[in-house]
Amino acid sequence: MKVRKRYVYLTLIVLIVLFYAYRSMDEGHKIFPVLSAESIKLEGFEDGEGSPYYYEVLKGYASEGIGDYQGKQVSINPLHFAASGDQAKHSVANGSTAGAESLAWDNGQGWIEWNVDVPADGLYQIELEYEPLQENSTSSIFYGLQIDGQYPFAEAKSIELVKYWKDQTRPYAKDAIGNEIRSAQIVIKGWETERLRNYAISSEPLRFSLKKGQHTLRFQALNEPMKWGAIRLVAPEVLPSYDQKTAEAQTAGGNASNWFSVMEAENYSSKSHPSVQVGSVNEPHVSPDPKGRVVYNAIDGNRWQKAGQWAEWTVDIPETGWYELDVKYTQRFQGKSNIYRTIQIDGETPFKEMLHYAFPYNGKLTVYPIQDKEGKPYRFYLEKGKHNIRFVADASLLDPAILSLRSAISEMFELEQMIRKVTGDYGASGGDANRTWDLASYIPDLESRLTGVRDQLRTVETYMNGLNQNTNDATNSINIGIEVLNDLVADIDKIPQKMGKVTDLQTRLGTWLDSFSQQGMTMDYLVVKAPEAKPELKESNWATKIPYTAVNFLRTFQLKYDTRSEKNGDTLQIWVARGRDYADLLQEMVNQYFTPQTGINVNINLMPDPNALLLSNAGDDQPDVALGVPMDMPMDYAIRKASTDLSQFPDFKEIFSRFNPGAMRSFTFNQGVYALPETQSYYLMYYRKSILKSLGVEVPQTWDDVRKLLPSLQENAMTFYYPSKDYAPFFLQNGAQLYSKDGLKPGFDTEEAYKAFTMWTDLFGKYDLPRDVPSFFNHFKRGDMPIGVADFNTYIQLLVSAPEIRGDWGVAAMPGIEQPDGEVARWAPNNMQAGMILEKSNKKDEAWTFLKWWTSKEVQLEYGRNIESFNGPEYRWNTANMQSLAEMPWPSADISAMEEQNRWTLNIPSLPGGYYLAREMDFAWNRTVVQKVPPKESLDKSFTDLEREMVRKQQNLNLDGSYDLSMPVIDKPYDWRTVQP
Repeated sequence: MKVRKRYVYLTLIVLIVLFYAYRSMDEGHKIFPVLSAESIKLEGFEDGEGSPYYYEVLKGYASEGIGDYQGKQVSINPLHFAASGDQAKHSVANGSTAGAESLAWDNGQGWIEWNVDVPADGLYQIELEYEPLQENSTSSIFYGLQIDGQYPFAEAKSIELVKYWKDQTRPYAKDAIGNEIRSAQIVIKGWETERLRNYAISSEPLRFSLKKGQHTLRFQALNEPMKWGAIRLVAPEVLPSYDQKTAEAQTAGGNASNWFSVMEAENYSSKSHPSVQVGSVNEPHVSPDPKGRVVYNAIDGNRWQKAGQWAEWTVDIPETGWYELDVKYTQRFQGKSNIYRTIQIDGETPFKEMLHYAFPYNGKLTVYPIQDKEGKPYRFYLEKGKHNIRFVADASLLDPAILSLRSAISEMFELEQMIRKVTGDYGASGGDANRTWDLASYIPDLESRLTGVRDQLRTVETYMNGLNQNTNDATNSINIGIEVLNDLVADIDKIPQKMGKVTDLQTRLGTWLDSFSQQGMTMDYLVVKAPEAKPELKESNWATKIPYTAVNFLRTFQLKYDTRSEKNGDTLQIWVARGRDYADLLQEMVNQYFTPQTGINVNINLMPDPNALLLSNAGDDQPDVALGVPMDMPMDYAIRKASTDLSQFPDFKEIFSRFNPGAMRSFTFNQGVYALPETQSYYLMYYRKSILKSLGVEVPQTWDDVRKLLPSLQENAMTFYYPSKDYAPFFLQNGAQLYSKDGLKPGFDTEEAYKAFTMWTDLFGKYDLPRDVPSFFNHFKRGDMPIGVADFNTYIQLLVSAPEIRGDWGVAAMPGIEQPDGEVARWAPNNMQAGMILEKSNKKDEAWTFLKWWTSKEVQLEYGRNIESFNGPEYRWNTANMQSLAEMPWPSADISAMEEQNRWTLNIPSLPGGYYLAREMDFAWNRTVVQKVPPKESLDKSFTDLEREMVRKQQNLNLDGSYDLSMPVIDKPYDWRTVQP
């Protein structure tokens, strides 16, 4: 019997292996039809503000017969601008050459415009000379461009001008146990000349259609200052094909027949973004071999995947002649899909085939020659001397597919709203199964529009499979969407019972929008060689992986992995109540910057639960610094004399100025300050642009506006969202104090407080706002709550998990109360995480030095950009340092809303017994809204109960008259953009 079982199992294994082998062979021989991008139709699809996309604009140029301009360049002196906005601050500065002058746009705000005489009709490219001005900024520079008062296409609203970066230290430094430490990144200073580009939509510089005559170019600053040299309108370069290029150079001389040069990918000479980072790869024949340690021996594909990111290497060619390129790379981040790089030599693309050159999927580091479709290596003619080879991540071939999916999602959302208006069903589940419908009588073109979406998805699927000559998870998901649409079209009168499928289809398609544009590729090295050269370039296989893995395993018994064992008692111990990704990046930056600058060794440890601090403090095993703690914890520790008063340090006032004074009230106790904020979360108002536009309503500014908006929403089965139990904004905006001036008892027994409480409860009792909403995010996407107030986490959710409505939502400051002078008061508290020094620490000065470094503008900027570039936008670091917040790469419309809301930050103090406040307000709300108790009576009962608890807590903690619990009065908004750190 046992023998029979063994044979059965063996047979099953053999069959499984044969099945996968057959499927692999079958897939390998399948040929997918190739569609051109022009087959994807997007007529009329625009962004949320009515601007067409570049893809459609470019097709329009072609259909109208508008050709490239072919004349001489037109140069504009930047100092001869026609007008500038009030916010723009500018001056005359040194130019790119000796004796020349340039325009320094000193503050990176507002707009400046230039007039230009265009010599002929045609398509022009725009070239800029520029030099970054912002010191210690890791961001690229962004400007919007309007021509004659309009954006020529949607993507012109944000055009990126990159800085040139390099590693500060080569070779990389090592830590105490021999692991390499990533180098700090520094800007290569100087002037750059670039044509306006966007590799997410075009491999070539952007083209702009201009007619003969005078035009106005207006640049809108979006983030930071820059020096402007010449602005030029230039003729687009016409690239030759490879055959044309080689024919032109037939008379080229020979070269060193056996010469080759291996350029390690990690040894780039420059790059476009500091987030393009090296990584450590462990596998046989990787160069160099890490030998069990962290050795940065490749460019990490996870950190080199966004369109427009590039790295450049310098090679010294021994003789003029023809050369070939090999790349050792792996790319398995996108399934069985190609990724693309535009290859440039000395700043120019040598021939058409090097635009969006495809690198196929592979599962390991593989040596791959740059070759044509027949496998014949391309040859590059290079003069003797040094040359720069640049690889640029390029997603332009995928732009038509991405836009088509967004168009399909937009169409499905519109149809869903129309169907729901007919049926009156705005729920997530299916409608009444026993009711019959004749939807065609209400929506005559419903079937044809659904069929159009289905055909659109088929085109995208065919286009993507043709590009990759393979299927992948994305196209399989699109195929499922096609089947869903087939089911809906089969009987449109049954759609009301299948509305869940309609919503799920939008989510399914939206899931792949971001992943389409990711172009991750891990590179080990680049080889430049003579055609006859045969360098011994090795790859891993199973025969080499087994002994390699065994050797690495044996190394683990010898090598040390704990850096703490290498450090003495002077090491600063820091516990971080965040995930490992955050802690690892902080340790990396400490090793790169803080320790070399200060000589203070630091050890970062994870703290999964902030409450572990209580036990560690009791056991006398506490850290020196705790990061990421909730904002009420520092006050709890201060009451018990377990945290350090930071205001005792001599430079505290300077450091205090980095933060919003209204927010710092959370860390104040007995006139001391016991923590510095790290991150913050604040309220914003979120709205769906298309829905508000269809209703003909504006974004409300005050609570009176919200009440006027409600009838328009509710008669369309929609509503406004506000978190029902959040009382603070109403009290603060009405000028009501929640505590007495001395901080010893409640303060909401005033007329202002009764008015605020009534305003809050009336929204739910009188105006019927939803009282319990499990997920505003889902309702917002579905469209039945197209506007509402929510915290910053909702912003991240929409950014990451709602690509199907990208461009169709915006943010504004939350509603407020109009003041006699016309200004709208939007007071609200911010929720924060903070860092504090433990009182038992014997390294308080070193800990304070660390906190100053950690909360500084430059460190917060770099940390925020790195954590997001390494891990994605869901890791957006919403720093509490106000100057850093201003320079983060936010969309301009969003940062305006954030700026306005953060002017009105006013946190509620953390006082002994104050934990009862939220509970008593909750009880009061329930009594008034649910039980219909009069507002004043309900609020008075909560006042009495909170007062009793505060007195009890003060007695319990022995807080006598020597304690001063009063708080600074803040009655004016904080214009933090004008405050210098």
